[in-house]
Amino acid sequence: MTKKQQKWIALLVTLTFAWMLQVSARPLAAAGTVDAVSSANGEQGSGFLEAAGNKAAPAPKKSLLPYVLIGVGVAAVAAVLFLVVLKTDYDITGEWTMNYSVPGSPTVTGLMTFSGDKKSGTTVLNTTPGEYIVDGKKVTINLRKILYDIPRRWEFIGEFKAKDRIEGDFKFYDNEVYKPQYDTTFSLDRN
Repeated sequence: MTKKQQKWIALLVTLTFAWMLQVSARPLAAAGTVDAVSSANGEQGSGFLEAAGNKAAPAPKKSLLPYVLIGVGVAAVAAVLFLVVLKTDYDITGEWTMNYSVPGSPTVTGLMTFSGDKKSGTTVLNTTPGEYIVDGKKVTINLRKILYDIPRRWEFIGEFKAKDRIEGDFKFYDNEVYKPQYDTTFSLDRN
């Protein structure tokens, strides 16, 4: 869902809530009202004042509408906060420190630079070029280089664990058509 769609939904929820508040503030129609019948002579009978004073007023019925409206309002505010305000927006652009493991060797560390926007662009790990795609929290990085006339590919598939940390699986292909030479893990930390 795009930010524009989220803003329209938030506006619609807010307007609906305001409308519901206005409707709930209106007085309710009296239930079972009957028009008063006037007497033929226009005079009040004996004991009228005493009888009118002794009648107990009926207890008003409690309405569930305010409670329902409060519940809907709380849900609407929570939805707006979740969709618009509290949603984490991950930005991969900039410089990161890459760490990945190679079987039988110490952990490899390098500088990875991402150029482009938050969703896609180009990247360089030390001197190896490539491209990246970010979809929500998921990150896919592919690097390609020809060394000694053999095409080589590094594939990093992971996700944001925090705004400044990415972790996932790393595969190295010694030739584009073969299975990965090794399949291990990697991590990226923002500099």
